[in-house]
Amino acid sequence: MSIHLSYDTTNVDWNAVAYVMEMAPLAKRDPEQLRRACQNSAVVVFAYDQTRIVGWGRAISDGEFCAAVYDVVVLPEYQGCGVGRSIITALLERLPSHSVTLYATPGKEAFYKKLGFHPMKTSMGKFSDVEQMRRGGYIEG
Repeated sequence: MSIHLSYDTTNVDWNAVAYVMEMAPLAKRDPEQLRRACQNSAVVVFAYDQTRIVGWGRAISDGEFCAAVYDVVVLPEYQGCGVGRSIITALLERLPSHSVTLYATPGKEAFYKKLGFHPMKTSMGKFSDVEQMRRGGYIEG
């Protein structure tokens, strides 16, 4: 396995990006919406095994103080091989901010703790589909 990272959103197969997100599994997303979200993000990292996208992640930032990491996904057959760690490390290296938050998929918190992230006590969210977030284990009550 020879994984390389790219920050380039040109010539990306957005259907492949959507496939990785669905297979990870994180969510089913429209490829065109993913393209727009990635192109509007401060940093995007794609992990390739030769020419195949096997993982990716993105971050938004105000450019000064705060940033948030979203959608870090890796195909199941590449999980546990350092691909996710490489994606997170690459995102953090390119973010200019001091405070970085992220959504952790329930059950993956230990992975992020190893990378220096800490659980937060005061985070709150407002979501367009509260029931979906509750079913996914992201929110309580």
